[in-house]
Amino acid sequence: MSRRRALYLILLIGAVIRLHALGQDVRFHPDEALFATFARQAALNGDWLLHGSLDKPPLAIYASALSMTLFGARVDNTILTFDYRVGEITARLPAVFAQILLVAVVYALTRRLYRGRTVAAWAALFAACSPVAVAFSATAFTDGLMLLLMTLALWAISRGSWLWSGIWLALAVASKQQALFYLPLVLALGWAVDGMSLRRCAQFAAPLGLGALVLIAWDAARAQSTSFWTLAAANNAIDGLAADPGARLGAWTDLGRLLLGTPTFLLLGGAALAVISGVIRRPREQATVIDTVLALAVIAYIGAHVLINFNVYDRYLLPLVPLLAILGARGGMWLWGQISRISPRGEVAVIAAAIALALVVGGWNAAEGNVNVGGDGGNGRRGVYTDINELADFLNQQSLGAIIYDRWIGWELGYYLGEWTDKRKVYYPTIETLVAGALDQPDPAPRYLAAPVDQPIASWLDALREAGFTVTRVYNAQRFVVYELLPPPRL
Repeated sequence: MSRRRALYLILLIGAVIRLHALGQDVRFHPDEALFATFARQAALNGDWLLHGSLDKPPLAIYASALSMTLFGARVDNTILTFDYRVGEITARLPAVFAQILLVAVVYALTRRLYRGRTVAAWAALFAACSPVAVAFSATAFTDGLMLLLMTLALWAISRGSWLWSGIWLALAVASKQQALFYLPLVLALGWAVDGMSLRRCAQFAAPLGLGALVLIAWDAARAQSTSFWTLAAANNAIDGLAADPGARLGAWTDLGRLLLGTPTFLLLGGAALAVISGVIRRPREQATVIDTVLALAVIAYIGAHVLINFNVYDRYLLPLVPLLAILGARGGMWLWGQISRISPRGEVAVIAAAIALALVVGGWNAAEGNVNVGGDGGNGRRGVYTDINELADFLNQQSLGAIIYDRWIGWELGYYLGEWTDKRKVYYPTIETLVAGALDQPDPAPRYLAAPVDQPIASWLDALREAGFTVTRVYNAQRFVVYELLPPPRL
C-alpha cells in the first residue's frame, strides 16, 4: 500500500470511529448539558451573548449553536425548537469534525517537523485511535475545538508562520482558556524550527493581544453581574501544591495509560530512549532538539498537574494527545529500528500490523464507551443518567407552572426539560432553605422534589413532613425518584 493510500485509510478510520461515537445513545455529562444549554439559548432564542453564569469563552459554544441552527432547529407551531436527541447530536457535531481534522493536522505537523511520511502516518494513527481522544470526540465539551486550534498553532509555527500561529492560538483561547498551556510550547517549537526574533514574536503576540481585547469587549457587552473570567477563576481555584503528589501521579498514570491505547507505555518508553539516544549521539540535529522540546513540554504539563491541585479530570489529558502521538511515533520508529537489527523484515511488519490492529480495536472500544475515560476521571458521571429524558417527560406532563425543586440534578435536568418548558425549576442548597422557601411560596401550583435514587433524600423528606407537607412518591425509575409536595393549609 502506498503511503498516500495509508494516510487516506488512517483518516477514514479516524472518521468512522468518531462518527460511531456520535451515534451512541448517551445523555449529556453535567458540563456538556451546561454548554449545550447556552448553545441552545443562542440557536433558539437568539441569545448570542450567552447571558448567565458561564465560565468559558464563547467560540466552542458558538460552534455548537451554529450546528444546532443549521442541522437541528425546526419550526413547530410557530416556535423554533428541536427534541433532546437532535440537540445532543448537533451540539456534539463540531467536536467530532474538529477531531477528524485533528488527525490530518497531526500528520501534517509531524511530517513538517521530521520530513518523513512513515513517522507522520504513525503519529496520525495514534491520534486517530487514541481512546482518550475518541472518548471526548463526540461530546459537547469545549476541549475538542480547543485541541484542534492549539495543534494548528503548532503546525503554523513549524512552517515559520508566526502570525498564523498566534491567530490559531488566540482562537484556541477563545474556545477554552486552558489553551494558554500551549503558549510556551509554541514559542519553544518556533525557536527550535525557525529561530526567534523580535519581529517574529511581535507577529505572534499581535493576534493574541487582539483576541484578549475581543474577549474583554464580549464579556463587557454581556453585562453580567460576574464576568466569565471571575467565574473561571472561582471554579478552578488552585489552593496551592498537592498534599499527596504520589497519589495524584497514580491517578494520572491510571488515566494516561489510555492516551495511546494498549501500547502507550511501550511507545513512550521507546520515545524516552529515542530522545536520550539523540541527545547523546546527535545533540545538534534539529530532530533531536524538537524531540527534546516536545518531551520537556509533556514532562512540564504532567508535573504541573501532579504537583499543583488542578482537578483530576480526564479531559485535562487531551492537550497531551498530539504531543504523545508524535513522540509515540518517534519512539515506535526507534524501536522498529532496534528490532529490525535482530529480526527479519517480515516479523517487524507483523508486529507493526498487530500494533495497528490493537490501536483500531482500542479506538472502537472507546467509541462504544467501554473505557474508563470520557467524564471527569472515569467517575461514572458520563452516561449515568441514561433515562433523564424520561424523567423530564414525566415532569413536563404535569400542570402548567408546576414547581420543581432540584437540589442534585442541575444542568442536565434543565437541558432535558427543554428550552420552552413551562415548569419552574428551583434550587435550594440545604434542607433549611428548601423548607423555608417552600413554606413561603404563595403559588398554589403543584410542587415536586426530584432526585437521583442514590442521594440521601430521607432527611429532606422528614424535614418537609415535620413542616406540615404531605409527601407522596409519584415517580420511581431506575435512577430517579420524584415526590409531590402538598403544602400545609394556610391559616
